[in-house]
Amino acid sequence: MLLIGSTDINDIALDVKYKSAWNNGAGQLTFSYPSSKAGMFANGSTVIFTYGSTNIFYGFLFTTKQDRKKYSCTCYDQLRYFKASNSIMRPICTLTEFLNIVASSVGERIRIGQVDNTVVKLSKYLFDNKTHLDMLYQSIKDNLTANGYWYALRDDFGALDLRDIVDLRLPLILGDGSLGTDFDYERSIDEDTYNYIKVAKDDQDKGVRNVYLAQDNSTIKTWGKLMLYDKVSADLNESQLAARANQLLQLKNRETQTLKMDCMGDARVMGGSGIRVKIAEAGLDLWAVVDSVTHNFGHTKHTMSLELKFVW
Repeated sequence: MLLIGSTDINDIALDVKYKSAWNNGAGQLTFSYPSSKAGMFANGSTVIFTYGSTNIFYGFLFTTKQDRKKYSCTCYDQLRYFKASNSIMRPICTLTEFLNIVASSVGERIRIGQVDNTVVKLSKYLFDNKTHLDMLYQSIKDNLTANGYWYALRDDFGALDLRDIVDLRLPLILGDGSLGTDFDYERSIDEDTYNYIKVAKDDQDKGVRNVYLAQDNSTIKTWGKLMLYDKVSADLNESQLAARANQLLQLKNRETQTLKMDCMGDARVMGGSGIRVKIAEAGLDLWAVVDSVTHNFGHTKHTMSLELKFVW
């Protein structure tokens, strides 16, 4: 079913694609249909797409292009409304609490779904002229630095969820003899790998800059010194700053691993989903997170292209 307002265009829809990313913007549904079969729909119309028995997309029509033969539509889920800029002071609160603060300022189309209790308190921070998405994504990173837990903020068929990604693992294996048709695997220390962490914070009262270090001599010997300088403006005490340096070392002192795969489609897969990857020739047998996925829905065939990250 592909419903725009109260009109089902599933039988005439062409090139239906659904894109979803892990903490990188709104989910997007695109499709076209012959202009001889139906007229143009109003922007802002509710759009619902299901495939078989699986709910895929609940969102709104934002753009329609027309040529001599067809209309081409672009739709986004409710996270699109979080692109607006604002200035908000984050109080000392949890990520969970801050999501509710931000969502309340975005608009009446926001529907909160399953929101995990993130427990740890984040420090006070002023987001000045930032998008609501940037505020939340930065707070997710701050939460990660504080306690090492990865979260996904995503729309799940009209419900805005904040979930621990461990709980988003699917009973699905990709790789040898299982859905995958091609792959491109990369290991790197070039972009987000650091083994020497330097956290700094100015003490305005004393007029000095305090520095806290964490390092791994074994990987420095192997890779060379890869330094991350983290200038902190948040109100953190000495023990919290030292813990921040150690937590950043734990998160960053590793090779980044990425995997691109073309696969037969599974409609459950979204940005932030966990998938078991088994590819013998690449020496892989471990869990990965879906960084982005593009589903291609044909009337008789469903495929997907994945970009995965290994974070566990």
